[in-house]
Order: sequence, then structure tokens, then C-alpha cells
Amino acid sequence: MGVLKLALIIAVVVGVAKGIQLFNRHCRRRFGHSFFTTRGFWLAAIAINLLWWGFYFWGTAFVHHTTTSDGIILMVLGIVAIAWLLYENIRETDIVHGIGGSTLQLVLFLPLALYSFPLLIMGMVFVLVASYKAGPALFIER
Repeated sequence: MGVLKLALIIAVVVGVAKGIQLFNRHCRRRFGHSFFTTRGFWLAAIAINLLWWGFYFWGTAFVHHTTTSDGIILMVLGIVAIAWLLYENIRETDIVHGIGGSTLQLVLFLPLALYSFPLLIMGMVFVLVASYKAGPALFIER
């Protein structure tokens, strides 16, 4: 029974992945627009992170005795980024394909966007610390 469940899960995952590839290929052939690009990822990642941190700051404002306006502003900026993503995708395709592709972008890029943001911050801190401790290049030879 466990093998059957595993086979079913693998079949569903492969089927969904193949469906996404077919949808993207169809839109590229029909409209000349590909949804899964680097620009699309960054726009979706910005929107997702603004919404995520906006909900976080809005939800924890009562605990920290701060105003909820900070979180609301971040959520509004996230909604503006999502609206721009929708606008670009609908402009390049039609309304049905644009909304479908934008939804796929947001759903598929959600885990990657949420996990890449903290890793990006840690990398930036590491580079800052590593470059701060280094001496000038002219003192290395002495």
C-alpha cells in the first residue's frame, strides 16, 4: 500500500510539472512570452516577501506595542508589486493566460522566495564581516 501511495504522489508531481512546462511552452509559442524568467522570479519574490513581512509586522504589532501601519504599508507595497506582475503578464498575453501564469508564478516561487531572502541576508552579512576584518593590500607583504 505504501508503494502505491508513493507511486501516486510521484505521478501527481510529475504530471503537475509537465503541465506547467506545457503551459509555459504554449504561451511562448502563442504569445512569445515566457512566465518563468529571472525578472518574473524577482518581481514575484519582492511581492511575496513584502506581503510576508507585512503580515508579520502587522500581526506582531500588538505584542511589541507598535503601530500596525508599518505592516499595512508593506502589505500595500506587496499588493502593488503583485498588481504590476499581473499587468505585465496580461499585457504580454491575454487575461486568462496572464492571470493563470501570474498565479503559477506566485505559487511556485513562494518557497524559493521565502527561503532565499534569509540566505541572501546571511550572505551579505558574511561578506560584510569578511571584508571588514581584512587589512589593506599593501600591508600583506610586510
